[in-house]
Amino acid sequence: MKNRKIILTVGCALALMLAPATVYADTAAQTSPRLGIPVVGSNGEAYANVAISRVSNYVNVRTEPNTSSGIVGKIYNNCAATILKTVDGEGGAWYQIQSGSVNGYIKAEYFITGAEAEKVAKQVGTVYAAINTDTLRLREEPNTTSATLTLLSRDAEYIATKEEGDFVQIQVDYELSGYVHKDYITQRVEFDQAVSVEEEKKKKEETEKLQKEAQEAIAAMEQLRKEEGVQNGGTVISPEISSSEIGFIQANPNEEPVSQNAMKPAEGQNTGVGSQSGPGGSGSSGNAGGSGTNSPDGGAGSGNSGTIGSQSGPGGDTDVSQEILAPSGPGSAELASATRTAIVAYAKQFLGNPYVYGGTSLTEGADCSGFTMKIFEHFGISTGRSSRDQAAKGKEIPIDSVQPGDLLFYASGDYINHVALYIGGGQIIHASTPKNGIMITTAYYRTPYKAVTFLN
Repeated sequence: MKNRKIILTVGCALALMLAPATVYADTAAQTSPRLGIPVVGSNGEAYANVAISRVSNYVNVRTEPNTSSGIVGKIYNNCAATILKTVDGEGGAWYQIQSGSVNGYIKAEYFITGAEAEKVAKQVGTVYAAINTDTLRLREEPNTTSATLTLLSRDAEYIATKEEGDFVQIQVDYELSGYVHKDYITQRVEFDQAVSVEEEKKKKEETEKLQKEAQEAIAAMEQLRKEEGVQNGGTVISPEISSSEIGFIQANPNEEPVSQNAMKPAEGQNTGVGSQSGPGGSGSSGNAGGSGTNSPDGGAGSGNSGTIGSQSGPGGDTDVSQEILAPSGPGSAELASATRTAIVAYAKQFLGNPYVYGGTSLTEGADCSGFTMKIFEHFGISTGRSSRDQAAKGKEIPIDSVQPGDLLFYASGDYINHVALYIGGGQIIHASTPKNGIMITTAYYRTPYKAVTFLN
């Protein structure tokens, strides 16, 4: 039975788990809106009602404070729970706990609390930082004068790795980390927690639902392709797909926060680098990965493709043999829409699967470009291996015109180092970090650099 997560939300004055300092919170005890873990008072009381299990494997959570009552769940070692009350039971003190959806009784001897729990939490918990201002600068160093690496948007959440003075270092994705001022973030600590039989069943049902949605979306696309193939003399470019191929799931205080508009392109503006025509393009020159088709993102492929984003002229990559999925003619817009829906539905099957640097497996682990490459490969579309290959090979579009099924790219300076699949509603799905795996987040979790499409 897999563990879920338990969350302790704390104010932005939190001393991070890696720092040997007092934990502070904003107010008296109240309930976290996420999974019921309390936001508690200051002066080191943050762990007063949080218990962390210390067992060799697991212990049963029971309906009553005795070993003869029914079992409602299990809690494994180093999982956390909220103590609702302490009662006298069989053999001594028992805690009534809430851990995830599991509510029941466990002997108090299996838990540590208070200062001891806080100390252990520094090793077993994960600290997350959420942006609480409209837009925030990610700094290269922990000060207000170092270079701005990118802009972060409100409510986007990142793994916090350490604290240096008034700044917190965060991991944005595998390819990018930097510093933010802690006045503009809200931090929480996350632990493993118990999971019930009912939750495990629900998770399986959710997985099966995503698989079914993908199968249905692909079947609808295939039907339209057949119909339009007849209407257009059988000229449809048909990827080799069948529904049976569906994979299984497994800021700082000395400057104003930046306006959200500063990081979004004006309507109609193309913010990508490079042009769509002209000799060599007019974009900034740089390494687009060259022939490094087997190199994962973060490693530079060999060779220089000339101008990033150029679609024609010397140095541009114009070999996009499948850049148009839908034929021209009646119904082609409907097919294009169905194709985008199918691609997004197929990608969502793999939520929660691992991030593996250099990986290309949708189930066993992929990096960011390995993930997008395999999604499109399932639909018969060749994107190239690295994010730079994909940025050069796709048809560049304005960032503010991106549609579900298009790719968004992120860069350090002019060097593209991350790619994600846009799924609509201002969100992306991408292989993020080894901790987060394949996840959905806001498209502006960092500033998009370029957008391309392989679909029209």
